[in-house]
Amino acid sequence: MKRLQTAAIALLLLPSAAMAATSPWVETPGGDVRLVVLPADAGGAARAMLDIRLHDGWKTYWRDPGGSGIPPSITVSGARLTAIGFPAPHRLGDDANHYIGYDAPVRLPMTLGGAAGGPVTATVFLGVCKDICIPVQADLTVETGGEGFTNPLEETAISAAEATLPGAAGDGFRPLDGRWSADGKTISVRFEAPAGAAPADVFLSGAPFEFGAAGPVRRDGDAFVADVPVLHRPKAFDLEKNPILLTLRAGEKTMEAPLKVE
Repeated sequence: MKRLQTAAIALLLLPSAAMAATSPWVETPGGDVRLVVLPADAGGAARAMLDIRLHDGWKTYWRDPGGSGIPPSITVSGARLTAIGFPAPHRLGDDANHYIGYDAPVRLPMTLGGAAGGPVTATVFLGVCKDICIPVQADLTVETGGEGFTNPLEETAISAAEATLPGAAGDGFRPLDGRWSADGKTISVRFEAPAGAAPADVFLSGAPFEFGAAGPVRRDGDAFVADVPVLHRPKAFDLEKNPILLTLRAGEKTMEAPLKVE
């Protein structure tokens, strides 16, 4: 037992260059941010996350804030940002000023390509709000050229962040279809949700569209329907190439999948 304890302590005390690369926290009045990058695999792909530590009472925005707010902007140099995930958000604010985002600390899992070694920088721009909104701007740099040892604490944190992402569509919890209104300013979304769950929260996203907060969810036979305002509809778009994503929250369950819009 003593040998195991000694080995565990030795792992935690290894030089930081040999562990998962973690930037210092950038601190602001409303929230702090840092970047964590695990060692890359043989193909140069690395799991990573943007760690947003909101302070009590502060909020930040989802990838489509619903017409009021600043969507997060993250660009990466020294590697390629190949994927970023967002946990299912919440509707925040009131009827006069509502938006979509998070009111608790949140971690955004990322996948980086070409992270074979050397510095990686994430340039981040976020809006965080309480009584006022302030911009959080930061260049978060990590050195990924260490010895490839994975810090178990950081790996656990990234795995936990990945576990918060919405699940895939499945029987009983899936999109059915979406339909444009005659003027193109609304999409009526039909979906299935688990029996006995609370009425679902409905969110749409997909650049270059911008969507508002969904209206009340109503029954339509065995399905549910919600109307989502379209705040910006580009003149040209290809939904086969860049589909609109439907994100649902029903009770404790969340789901995300492409929505077929007719």
